[in-house]
Amino acid sequence: MPLTEEIHLRYNLYISHSWNHNDAHKDLDSLIKGRNDFDYRTYSLSPHHPVNQIKGERKLYETIKNKMKFCDAVIILCGVYPTYSRWINKELIACKDELNKPLIAVQRFDSSHTSFIVKDRADVIVDWNADNLINAIKRVVAGAK
Repeated sequence: MPLTEEIHLRYNLYISHSWNHNDAHKDLDSLIKGRNDFDYRTYSLSPHHPVNQIKGERKLYETIKNKMKFCDAVIILCGVYPTYSRWINKELIACKDELNKPLIAVQRFDSSHTSFIVKDRADVIVDWNADNLINAIKRVVAGAK
């Protein structure tokens, strides 16, 4: 009888803070944290990072890109919030245009309250569900290798 061995992977994720609305980032982290079947590390850029005090948009972009560089996938919530204006385009350009990282869009609310630009650039769109999100991460990372 052959033995099967499960390979344990740690996923490096950039989880966007561009939608840091009502602690959505913490809620998303809590959604997937503590699962025995999923190990991950985040390389996200906190909204409290000192780069946010700098007026230069290029510095913010470079900081986002440098965080994303080491990630297997990027996760962005599809919500439409005013804070998108400073971050979201930089994250999308770094993710898709420069680093060619898989992008997972997460819909927390119904589609009438979601960002078209995020959904348009996403490799996959999932609803707010731990199993769906984890499966999407595993799928896009395996497809990127």
